[in-house]
Amino acid sequence: MLLYALIAGLLPAALAVTTPCLPSGDETAINSALTKGGKGATVTLCPGSVHRLNSTIYFTAPRQTLTTEGNPTGRDRALLVVEGPDQATAVQADCKKCSGAVIRSLEVDGNRPNLLRVKLGGALLELGNADDQMVRDCRLYEPRGWSALHFREGDDKQCTRGTILNNEIGPCGEEWDDDYDGVVELGLAAPWGFPRADGISLACKDSTVKRNIIYDATDGAIVLFGSSGSIVSHNQIFSRTRVILGGINLVDYPPWEGDYTRVIVQHNTLTAHGGYIKAGIVIGTASWSDDTETTVYGATVTDNQFRGGHFGYGLVVSSAKDFTVLRNTVSDDAAFSGVPGPKCPRAPGNGKPTAFLINRGSSEGVYQDNFVNGEVQYIICIDPVPVRGQPYKPWRLRDAPQAIALKQASDPKSQAIVNARVADALVKYQSTLLAHLQLLSDRLDSVDPSAQVAHTPQALSGDQIAVIMKRIDALEKGEKKVRAEVEGVREDWGTMSEEWKRSSTDQKPILEYIFRSVTSLDHTSDSQSPRANLANSIQNGLGGQLSGTLATVGAFGAMVVGASVLVRRWRGRRDKGAKIR
Repeated sequence: MLLYALIAGLLPAALAVTTPCLPSGDETAINSALTKGGKGATVTLCPGSVHRLNSTIYFTAPRQTLTTEGNPTGRDRALLVVEGPDQATAVQADCKKCSGAVIRSLEVDGNRPNLLRVKLGGALLELGNADDQMVRDCRLYEPRGWSALHFREGDDKQCTRGTILNNEIGPCGEEWDDDYDGVVELGLAAPWGFPRADGISLACKDSTVKRNIIYDATDGAIVLFGSSGSIVSHNQIFSRTRVILGGINLVDYPPWEGDYTRVIVQHNTLTAHGGYIKAGIVIGTASWSDDTETTVYGATVTDNQFRGGHFGYGLVVSSAKDFTVLRNTVSDDAAFSGVPGPKCPRAPGNGKPTAFLINRGSSEGVYQDNFVNGEVQYIICIDPVPVRGQPYKPWRLRDAPQAIALKQASDPKSQAIVNARVADALVKYQSTLLAHLQLLSDRLDSVDPSAQVAHTPQALSGDQIAVIMKRIDALEKGEKKVRAEVEGVREDWGTMSEEWKRSSTDQKPILEYIFRSVTSLDHTSDSQSPRANLANSIQNGLGGQLSGTLATVGAFGAMVVGASVLVRRWRGRRDKGAKIR
């Protein structure tokens, strides 16, 4: 019996050793292993392997694990890279049956600098909606959505005991640029995707966030959405090159109706040596917004330290009750500065930048003595002090392709450039077509089958027939060249058609006429003379509508019609010439 128990205990370990790791690839093999492995499956990736994800990796059962072989904590960690066009989430483990999920020893690249934002995109790692989940020893950066790591409360608010341990997170997100992202108050918020991103977003009760390093998370480095009973301790938060709105935030009323009871935030270090941190630790709904009606309650915030010379505020409290805030300190090099931004309240204005600011009229609890009383409303409206007289300019990545297209469509200068490009292309084709039209006309004048029929009623000799056949072959080659040029026009036109659709409406009839002319080579009537057809084309199709660039388009269309008539003319002559034999 003892031997049986020993074998049963060692068997899983033996199987784990012999299971091969997954080499570089995409998400397919990983998802297959999680699905087939079921409950308790451990999917191991080879050290240093790279997995380019076209879609999300999904956990499917309790106690599943995704890790790198050997659980490394450095460069040997397997790399997951988001590459799906509309993909924001690399790994999703938030199903109700996903309790016990472990994501460990992975490097996950959200790839925002290359693929830009995803509108309404989720977090890079999505967990929660279950119990006893863990993310540890991972490096997460550049999420395309709103957060790098999210533990959600759950469909029935049942999430408990999440663990976030020893991770390196950042950079995350961009800064809000009103000129590009719009103004929230006008209902124009982020048409190209939300710019900012959290580092850690926690809405899971009785959880632990410990010994993580978070930097350049442009929204909140660590954001607690209630999460009663949770402990946030011994984390390091840095601003390097990007502006952080809040280091640790206890400001959200939903989803737990402001319940932060038994939450402990302690022994964390917030450092603003490079980029600007608008507020180190933020407590209360009014601190983050203009909501002065709702209140958060119940947390303890102690023994945290603020370092560096680029803070707006250190610790801010408003609209809070039953909080205990004690023994938080600033280092000798800490400095607090800033100027009211355009969205800051004016009458009355917020308290001046300082280490500890509280609105005592809306805050109840136990607070350390060195708090300064003042107005607190939407404290993150503060901006860095202008440098050399220049106001701060928000940092962000390049414009989205859709934004560029919209800007070009509404920019007269851009439209003029497009028109000039089109005109240059058409002039080039004009010159080529004129040369071929002249060649065809010369050959048609030199070959007159009706005249030969009138003057040579006798059968032609073999040499004469050979001469005529050579001329016909030359005409056929000319036809192919003309058709090749017309096809070139058609292809080139296709590449520019979208830009032309955005041009002024008075060009629409001309464009439609030219498209009909180009696509109807095989249906052009040859009942009229070439000169008459050409004259009618100019008069009926284009007369009175062309000026500037449009004149170039019209002339080109007329030449296409003329070319089609000439082709029909010598086709008819070739058929008549065949009867001579």
